[in-house]
Amino acid sequence: MKLSRVLGSVGVVSAAALALVACGKSSNNNAGAKDAKKFKETTPVKAVKKGGTLSYAEETDTPFTGIFNNELSTSAIDSDVAQFGNESLFDVDDSYKINSKGPATFK
Repeated sequence: MKLSRVLGSVGVVSAAALALVACGKSSNNNAGAKDAKKFKETTPVKAVKKGGTLSYAEETDTPFTGIFNNELSTSAIDSDVAQFGNESLFDVDDSYKINSKGPATFK
């Protein structure tokens, strides 16, 4: 009898504490909104420079493994690095039929 009374009291106190926490004061803290307004929403439109070179970097915690074959590559980093050298030999049309417009042509 005494054990059931203690467990019942603990249950009631736990339910009351849970209800008070759920109905507690909620603050609408939009600290990130102030930081987001520091950055421009659009990029400026400028004249295109001809003959330029575009350099970019990809930041990662680990070095890329160097597997440039699409079938064997398991990481997105390898695929991103290899995308510039992965060129298809044959070009295809809208119906996915091979045509003679790619690097390899046929007679």
